Amino acid sequence: MTVAVYGASGFTAKLVVGELRRRNIDPMLVGRDAGRLRDTAERAGLPADAVRTAGLDDPGALAGTLRGASVVINCVAPYERFGEPVARAAVAAGVHYVDLAGEQPYVMRLFETLAGPAADAGVSVVPMVNDGGFLADLLAAATAVTLDRVDEVVLVHRLSGLGALSRGSGRTALANLEFFATGGPVYLDGEWRPDEPARTTEYRLPGATEPVPVVKFGVPEIATVPRHVPARRVEAVTTAEVAGLFSSVTPELVESLPEGPGEDVRGSDEFTVVADLRGPGGSARGVLTGADTYGTTAVAAVEAALRLRAGGAPAGVLAPAQAFDPAELLTAMGAHGVKWT
Repeated sequence: MTVAVYGASGFTAKLVVGELRRRNIDPMLVGRDAGRLRDTAERAGLPADAVRTAGLDDPGALAGTLRGASVVINCVAPYERFGEPVARAAVAAGVHYVDLAGEQPYVMRLFETLAGPAADAGVSVVPMVNDGGFLADLLAAATAVTLDRVDEVVLVHRLSGLGALSRGSGRTALANLEFFATGGPVYLDGEWRPDEPARTTEYRLPGATEPVPVVKFGVPEIATVPRHVPARRVEAVTTAEVAGLFSSVTPELVESLPEGPGEDVRGSDEFTVVADLRGPGGSARGVLTGADTYGTTAVAAVEAALRLRAGGAPAGVLAPAQAFDPAELLTAMGAHGVKWT
């Protein structure tokens, strides 16, 4: 059975389609604009009958369109506005679901509202498959197995090449502006607490000789890591320049951005994720590095979708580490420039 890509004419979606074609998989392209979908199909070397038109305002029709697939990769952002109808349609159609969301409120809402229906339908729903939250969730899980007990998890993100921002990412930041400005919640004693400050205010990143200032940041894996790493406290931080970028976008800035950065710019867009875990018996640190956030997201989405298509993941809404073997998948991403230890 085939892989469907919803919103297939968007910037990152085209990278997802390209990655599927690189693996000799002919996806079904689904979305609202038939003309743009046909253009995407032509550029990808796909036949015209690979295109399906389905909007978000008719759940029954959308579910009917997806019913011919085994898994759908939802690429329509902002997910806060457009994500849930596709996820619900996938569950109604009995189709496994992956999306690229970096929006913590949306990820949290899927766990709260769709876990039961997905489990009842025998469908695996894995949101947040991207270069950030997805890899951080897997890294935290792979690091946690080295400790007998984990009391605290600190997740640290660093991104260079901040000019490599697509218009879609800008619109996502704009739709979640208030959330990014607050830094999101900290998980503490079984609750997600928005008003809890981060304890970590400076951090010595890998390769650095001195610590740098960091601030609380609303990354999506705060919604998932506590579901499989039994820590009392989980917080996330990033450098001030990254937090500032996502919390200060304006409509004018967003519309001035290109559809997406060129391949040369993407190649200089490097990222680091650190999972720093501490317990009574010691501590452990997982470190992950890569480049090209958009290309990495496309590869991650395809890796996740193909694993769901092969079967074996539990039904329900799942954190990445609940759906897949963390170390195995992180190692598989090594073929695409992601390194972890």
